[in-house]
Formats: sequence, structure tokens, C-alpha cells
Amino acid sequence: MNKSIFVQISSYHDDELEKTVRNALLKSSGNNHIVFGIHSIFYEDNSWLNTLKQLPNIRLVESKAPENIGVGLGRSIAHKLYAGEDYYFQIDAHSRFDQNWDTFLINEINTHKANGFDKPIITQYPKPFWYDGNEEKIREQKEEVTQFYWKDKQRFKDNRIPMQGTIENPKGNIHSISVSAGSLFTEGEFLNPNRLLSFDGEELLTAARAYTHGYDLFVPSEMFMYHLYYGSEGYYRRRLIHSDWPDQVKNLEQIFNEEIKLVLTGNGLVGEERLGTERTLQDYGKFCGLDFINGEILDNYYEF
Repeated sequence: MNKSIFVQISSYHDDELEKTVRNALLKSSGNNHIVFGIHSIFYEDNSWLNTLKQLPNIRLVESKAPENIGVGLGRSIAHKLYAGEDYYFQIDAHSRFDQNWDTFLINEINTHKANGFDKPIITQYPKPFWYDGNEEKIREQKEEVTQFYWKDKQRFKDNRIPMQGTIENPKGNIHSISVSAGSLFTEGEFLNPNRLLSFDGEELLTAARAYTHGYDLFVPSEMFMYHLYYGSEGYYRRRLIHSDWPDQVKNLEQIFNEEIKLVLTGNGLVGEERLGTERTLQDYGKFCGLDFINGEILDNYYEF
């Protein structure tokens, strides 16, 4: 039976946006109904969105910067375009896909549900793509599936926002300790994003919220998509919000730093856009190797 997939995208004047939508449609199996819920913030001129609006199954909200800037608010606006689709896929506006990505992800969910996990999430940092002139380049070889890990203990001690990176996954562990904001797939409606989110700390708070709401986090069994990373050749073809609006972004970061310390210290704050009640913050800390109360990254964090 055909299924529907809601693809949530929030972007800042990103000329990769339409390319991402077209590639997602082109590389899908054609067996499922793909719907895009997009919040696009534009800088002064929005005429470049005209051709995007002509594509099928587009739900689009436009904002003129600096209105509605901020990762959390932007994603929340896109999230509200969800209308009961079978699956929910959060991505970034500068993404590409392997063939049949949709059936692959649905099969991943079905496998974990068959193994007794009621609310699985498939998440991972995608492989990179980049530009060589006007030509897109990707790594053709099959890459190792990677796992998240925490680093920078002092940073976590100071503000409860550890840096996270990836390592190869030689043990074949299927569980993930955190999420990638640019590749998060689950069944049904996902959590409404915390509207105070800023870029730094978004993934930790999203992972903590998901885990305490009863979700189980998994890496995919193989890589299936690509991302134009910061510093990649061609990255600066798109506008950067922190360059256009440095004072506003700095203010948003300060507000979110207060929010994340408030939520992720002590027993944690439960409620709308915060933690759930199916597991505790301490449960998540034991699972992922973080002592939120004392601000310590545990020595066994990598053994999850």
C-alpha cells in the first residue's frame, strides 16, 4: 500500500532549496506520496521561489528576514504544515538522495517496529556533496555507517551543549545517542520543535526530547543521502543568516542558551516543546553518557 511522507524543511534564502525538492522527488521510488512542508525565509527578494511554487505537493510559508529567523521558530512554522501523513522526514534545504530513499527508510522503520520498538527514529549525518564549478560531486564508494560521539568536556560543563561528531561504526551498533537535524525520519507526527532553538544545541535538545517522549534512536543500516556541509566547495553560493543578521542571531543564541540550561539541569523541565514523561532526563543521560546535573561527559559514553 502506498504511504505518504511529510518532508519538513526550514531554510534561509537557500538557492539549494528547489534542487533539494526536485532531487527528493526524482530519487524517490514513485510508490509513495511525497509532500513538502517548507518555511522559506528570504532576504529582500523572493522571486527566486516562483518555480518552486510550481512543483507538486508544496506547502509553503514565506517570511521576509529578519521576521521568523531562528532554527526553532523556522522549523516550528514548517512543522505546522504537517497534515496527518504516515511518515515525517526532517531535512535541510541543501540535501541530495540515493535512489529509492523513501522505501529504504520505511523498511528501516518497519524492521525496528517488528523488533519491538514502537517509536523508532532513523537519523544520521549524511554523506557530503560539493560543487566542482557548476557540477555536483558525491563520493561514489560505499561509506561506513557512522555513529555520534560527544567531545569537548569543558563546553558541556559550561553550558550543557557538548559538541558532537561522528566515528565509524565497526561494532555494527544500531542505536544512536543523538540526532542529526538534517536527517530525521519517523512514523507519524514528530515533536513540535522548541521555538527557542538556535543552531548550537538543537540536536542535543531534540534528542533528549525525543528519548523522553519514548522514541528510540537508530542509525540507518546504510547511508542514503548527502548534505552540503559548511566549508564545502560551493557552500557560499547561498546566503548565511549569521552574516546577514549577526546581532539578531547573537541574541537568539543567548536566549536559547538560557533555555537549554533550564531544561537540561536538575530533573529537567517537562512540558510543551520541552521534555516528555515516558522516560526521564536521567534515563537519557545514562543511555547517551551525559551527566546533566554535574555537566560531565562520562568515560563510557562511547560504549552505548
